[in-house]
Amino acid sequence: MKRFYFLGIFFLLLGHALSAQPALDAALLVETQRGEYFQLNIGGRLINVAPSSRVAVADLPAGRHMLNIRVLGRGRRAQNITAEVLLERGYEGVYVLAPAVAGRAFPLVLRKVDQVPLSRPLPPAQGNDVCRYTMEEQDVERVLRFMKEEGFDDRRLEIAKGEIKLAGGLMTEDLFLLMKALSFEERRVALAKFAYGYVCDPQRFSRVLDALEFSSSKRELQDFLYKR
Repeated sequence: MKRFYFLGIFFLLLGHALSAQPALDAALLVETQRGEYFQLNIGGRLINVAPSSRVAVADLPAGRHMLNIRVLGRGRRAQNITAEVLLERGYEGVYVLAPAVAGRAFPLVLRKVDQVPLSRPLPPAQGNDVCRYTMEEQDVERVLRFMKEEGFDDRRLEIAKGEIKLAGGLMTEDLFLLMKALSFEERRVALAKFAYGYVCDPQRFSRVLDALEFSSSKRELQDFLYKR
């Protein structure tokens, strides 16, 4: 009898514990207006390790949530945004990271733009599954200084490749600056090919073509991109 008694108490407590759990009946979508990549943290939980320009999160309890957003910089330092959002039961809150001042790229602010019933399918979260971290402005300046101190282009190339690999990611605009720090065209092409898998904004990769002077070098890099 005691065994059944304790089992009854166990299942009663389990039922109370389950009923105490918050209902997962809300969702959140955050995206950038201009395509900047960011990482989203909700209540201390990192949602997307790989930076993305659009992140959708389902199965959230309705109510207030504290968001911490790290927006990767394009040739500037990353921006950290802290904001509180209110999610209503049965709806997906849609928020956009947009420039605080019209005509300027930064800083960004989080704005609510829509509220969609959950009866509609949630859009998938997309992102760069390679870029997990990115070189900050001060990192790029430090690498440029190291490269300038070296007298041989081969050594400059190795420094740039090593720093990119160590950081794990960089923006296309920063890659352009590193390429311009090399004297010989073939080294610039080599660096671009190496760094392609590390750029956090591959849609802007064609920008590095401006760091090349000869049409033959540009065709070589374009052929490389085509094959990729």
